Amino acid sequence: MPKVLIIDDDMTFQTVMSAKLKEKGYETDLALNGAAGLLKMAESRPDVILLDIMMPKLDGIGFLKQLQADRPSDTKIPVFITSNLNDLDKVSEGAELGVRGYIVKSDESLDTIVSAIDSVCHSPKEEK
Repeated sequence: MPKVLIIDDDMTFQTVMSAKLKEKGYETDLALNGAAGLLKMAESRPDVILLDIMMPKLDGIGFLKQLQADRPSDTKIPVFITSNLNDLDKVSEGAELGVRGYIVKSDESLDTIVSAIDSVCHSPKEEK
């Protein structure tokens, strides 16, 4: 079962996104900031990462830079930046750091986010 690591300080988003992903056949792991996300990465290797940009302790861009410095083999894991900001500078910086996509949470449905994850994980559970 593919695993998605959701790194986001919005616990409501974490809860509903995790429930939706589990419904679609994914396993999830949660972290409230980039520093906690790095610890989760040390425990297990996710198949996909949903990464918020604005978080306390270590933001999304900081997480990506730290991941590249400490665990270069994990930089192959697809990362989707999730944010409520449509910030072109952050989009550009994320692209330079190898993210797969930039999802503005307020503009997308949970199903659209799952579809993006499916596109890199080859849908774990076929809909009936």
